Amino acid sequence: MPVNPILRQKALTHFERARQRADREAFLGRLTGKDTRLLPFEGIRANLRQQSPMYRGIQEVPICQVIGSVGRYKEFTRSYLPLSDSLRERWVGVESLALTRGWPPIELYQVGNAYFIKDGNHRAAVARQLEMETIEAHVWQFPSDVEIGPNDTVESVLIRLGEERFMVDTGLNEMFPDHGIRFTTPGRHTDLLAQIEELRGKLSQIDEEDIPYPKAVALWYELIYLPTVQIIRDSTLLDDFPGRTEADLFVWMVTHQEQLSEAYGEFNNLADLAAKLAERYREGSLGKMSRRLRGLFGYETLPPLEGLTEPEEIGD
Repeated sequence: MPVNPILRQKALTHFERARQRADREAFLGRLTGKDTRLLPFEGIRANLRQQSPMYRGIQEVPICQVIGSVGRYKEFTRSYLPLSDSLRERWVGVESLALTRGWPPIELYQVGNAYFIKDGNHRAAVARQLEMETIEAHVWQFPSDVEIGPNDTVESVLIRLGEERFMVDTGLNEMFPDHGIRFTTPGRHTDLLAQIEELRGKLSQIDEEDIPYPKAVALWYELIYLPTVQIIRDSTLLDDFPGRTEADLFVWMVTHQEQLSEAYGEFNNLADLAAKLAERYREGSLGKMSRRLRGLFGYETLPPLEGLTEPEEIGD
């Protein structure tokens, strides 16, 4: 059905304004380092504890809480501005439909307080530019209490989901409310779960009976994690790794135990290793040690240290 010329021109004007705003938003994002992309649902879904959502019916959903997409996250900004001129005709058709007959509900996945579009990206984009506050949608909800804000990055969301999954699986929040385990990169909670499971397996083998999982969690925290991070806290190690946490450094040591042993000598446990590293710092060999660590494992493993030059080749 042909689009009314007046409605078409109006929709074209709205689209061109939205494209200008999208380019401006993307440009400012590059300057400031702010992530202006829609959140990709596929990566987030892979980190959810439960993969089967529950249908919640048709709801009026606040458009400002729609911040991601199942498959079109590269076509719009976080505020659903179009990133390509190729979306023009689709935009015109959708807006014209909205102003004449209306459109069917879009389809959304809900995670915490955020929504991800399964179907209806163009409708959401047009609705947002028409300054509609809500949009009608079929909603499928994934069980999660994670709060997701409009300015969150993919990485921050994945860290939060990993923390939620870790705390539910281990019950650590109930056993040790002041545990203080926080990460700055996603995926690290999985390393902790693997370490707990390894400890549980070893203890079960020694005792010749299955160790209850909660008991393994408590033993891991009290005998492995806490003594190690206590040494990190009491030393100046974290001072030279700005932006990182004691949990980051703990997992780094777990991951690279073999290489650290070759570089700095044998150690009995992670607390012993933390003490060795702290002692090296106290001895005034910070620059040499830091360059050696960074040369061994690269900038992605540990952040650059303030005031140090580029890492040098490591010799024997």
